[in-house]
Amino acid sequence: MPATPTTASPVRTRALAVVATVVADALIWLLAHSVLDIDLRIPDGPGSTTTSELYLPAVLIGSAVVALLGWGLLALLERFTGRAKPVWTGVAVLVLLLSLFAPLFGAGLTAGNRVTLVLLHLTVGAILVPAFRKGGPAPA
Repeated sequence: MPATPTTASPVRTRALAVVATVVADALIWLLAHSVLDIDLRIPDGPGSTTTSELYLPAVLIGSAVVALLGWGLLALLERFTGRAKPVWTGVAVLVLLLSLFAPLFGAGLTAGNRVTLVLLHLTVGAILVPAFRKGGPAPA
């Protein structure tokens, strides 16, 4: 009897994407901080000329929170509209683009710091958008 191909449920796919996002950002932070010796910093706020150190726990928590909020929004949209994925994708891409303003235009950041921060943000989008769009709506 031939084996039937199994497809991962949307819940499993999305949960794995959350984990992959956190792990990928952790690896980027570790590489930049420990291997490349980049002093990872973030702007203290919009228009600020001061920065604060970016610690690994903040990266892990931030990646997880963003991923879970994205999943939550998609699940909510799937309950109320048949166009959940295109709407969610538009929102996700817009949030990603807006999130790049601080690393790209924040004062007091080195080039290596900017590249690392942009890479952290783009990695989240590159993992979550295709993974969350995959498959049908998550079961209620």
